[in-house]
Amino acid sequence: MPRETIAVVGMGLRFPRAECPRALWKFLCEGLDAAGDVPADRRDMELLHESVTDPAEGARFKRAALLDDVESVDPHAFRLSKRELRQMDPQHRVLFECAWRALEDAGIPFDALRGSRTGVFVGIHSSDFQRMLTRNRSALDGYSLLGTTPSFAANRISHAFDLRGPSTCTSVGCASSLTALHEACRSLLLGEVDCALAGGVELMLSEDGSLMLSHAGVLSTRGECRTLDAKADGYIRGEGAAMVVLKPMSRVDATDRVYAVIRGSAVNHNGRNEWIMAPSAEAQTEVIRQACVSGGVEAGGLDYVELHGSAFLKGDAAEALAIATAMGGGRSAPCRLGAISNNLGYLGAAAGIAQFIKVCLSLYHRVLPPTIHVDSPNPHIAFEELGLRIQSDLEAWPERGTGVPPRAGVISTSLGGANAFVVLDAAPALPRMEQPGVPAQASHLLVLSALTGDALLQHAQRMCEFLAETLETAASLEDVCFSARVKRQHHRHRLAVAAASRDGVVRLLKAFIDSPEQPLWVEQGQPISTVEAARTYVADGRISRESVSGHAGRCMSLPVYPFQRQRLWPEWLSPRGETLQPPVMAGVAGGDVQTGAVDLSEARLAEFLRAEIAAVLEVEPSALDTRGRTLFELGMNSVGLVMLKGRITQVLGVELPTTLFFEHPRVEPLAARLLRLMESSAQGAPEPDEDAALVARIASLSEGQTRELIARKLAELGLEEVGG
Repeated sequence: MPRETIAVVGMGLRFPRAECPRALWKFLCEGLDAAGDVPADRRDMELLHESVTDPAEGARFKRAALLDDVESVDPHAFRLSKRELRQMDPQHRVLFECAWRALEDAGIPFDALRGSRTGVFVGIHSSDFQRMLTRNRSALDGYSLLGTTPSFAANRISHAFDLRGPSTCTSVGCASSLTALHEACRSLLLGEVDCALAGGVELMLSEDGSLMLSHAGVLSTRGECRTLDAKADGYIRGEGAAMVVLKPMSRVDATDRVYAVIRGSAVNHNGRNEWIMAPSAEAQTEVIRQACVSGGVEAGGLDYVELHGSAFLKGDAAEALAIATAMGGGRSAPCRLGAISNNLGYLGAAAGIAQFIKVCLSLYHRVLPPTIHVDSPNPHIAFEELGLRIQSDLEAWPERGTGVPPRAGVISTSLGGANAFVVLDAAPALPRMEQPGVPAQASHLLVLSALTGDALLQHAQRMCEFLAETLETAASLEDVCFSARVKRQHHRHRLAVAAASRDGVVRLLKAFIDSPEQPLWVEQGQPISTVEAARTYVADGRISRESVSGHAGRCMSLPVYPFQRQRLWPEWLSPRGETLQPPVMAGVAGGDVQTGAVDLSEARLAEFLRAEIAAVLEVEPSALDTRGRTLFELGMNSVGLVMLKGRITQVLGVELPTTLFFEHPRVEPLAARLLRLMESSAQGAPEPDEDAALVARIASLSEGQTRELIARKLAELGLEEVGG
């Protein structure tokens, strides 16, 4: 009985010189290299000189492929305080961005996933950020725990989008992300989840890891990854993160876009090899066979295999031998080999997902990109005898006959001996869902939205450039408008343009860019129904499908969401050694609200509370809008509440019940409660035990009354969800 196949329906990524699938594909097809000299702000020269054991040889990490601006993040997207974000590992932040963009690319509005059986499976290896923070123990707080614990890389994504499936992290070294992908596939096949996000991340924020790798002899002295080349002498490091959205092919509909189909996957370990870091061709052969058997395909049917790409002569030779052995003889055409590590550097825990995405894009476009940095083939690999060939040029995917889908594999290994392999097929053609009797549209409604006005303006600029640069045959206006209306989450800042043609839409987008205060632009002669739909969308974010007639479109990869990143980074961690100065907070002085003050009032206490909350969140009190909002909506969590409680106790000199902030989550009721506490303390009268009274009251309630009380409290504390 054939097993269910798994569709790859979306991808979000952040690689050096590529932040979207379209940019990555162009980068690969042009055969570019993202590596460069490590900039001064990423180098600790004092550490470098003190730690290199062989001055004659020097350190081997002068070049790398790095992301820009990893110290920055968009707090609007996270809905968290700047204080919490500053203590969060940038690996978690970058991965969250990739998850956001992967869901958008898949055409899944965030609201559609709330409470769903969607799993998150992340490959993550180590945390430079955690090691760096512990150099100064006085800077550690509760947010340091939440921000650096590896499991939170997945858990934050599940929490932010309200996903109820498994939320796990896998750490098996460089095979982590492909192993996480395998776990996601297994969970889908077992029916544990209906949808899955899978991927991995690797950032090199400190030179500690690079020093250790340099001493271990795995980094290239030439400063290049040259997988499959005779001059391969190790790798250079790279940074990046990516997430893909997976769902069973049986759940794919006609409006989806499918990049590729996963047929099978497998993982194993080398066992007791000659030494733990040595590759095992035998184990790699077995993992390839296991993956093919699980997918019901023959290993000999692989057209292409994306290599692990650690750029060692013997390591590359072991991979090549394993592939050839698993495939067997008798092939009519050689199996092509390539490695994205030659373009992006070696991405560690994110290497497997980068390889996987490259293959998905290749299958989607039916094109094989060139493998760069191969001047002379590895002499340890008998390519012709083994039935293998280096993919050196940009070529169309080889045809193997009618009805035979293009097929590829991705192999990932690790220094610790873990191996993973995934088999992929090109996606089958999906029929378009047509509305019978509906003529071609003469009216097009394009809607865009963002969390801030600046983001919306940038979003419009990107969309304008995209429509102007992309041919109608590559991205029809109908599909673009359909994806933007139906396949995206709609945020609070909105724009709607309606026109009869692509040129008309571009012209109106330019008009908005010149006059962003006007969010509704309609070309003369548009149908009343379209105009009303545009007006309704701008007003409240609703889209009426009935009012916008036309053919049902298909999901498109639109310009990615323009995160408005701000530098949020503990500055004392930078090589310059700057000291992080807490922001100066204006507000009520503690002495003004001491116990027993004659003019004490709820209003003054509320002002004091706003100042203290702002101090904990590290924002200016004037920028903190507490009207009608709970502490949790402002960005507080249990760690922040502990800090707030300590600050209030220190100033007011009163002991606070642990349940205080949950019983009174808004500033004004909290101020009233504090005033009663202070008055009782000043008079020497004991404060009534409200906690005990509350327990007694709950104990006297019936089950129905208890449920009603809980529901009312949950409604009172309801948070503003991501994408609102």
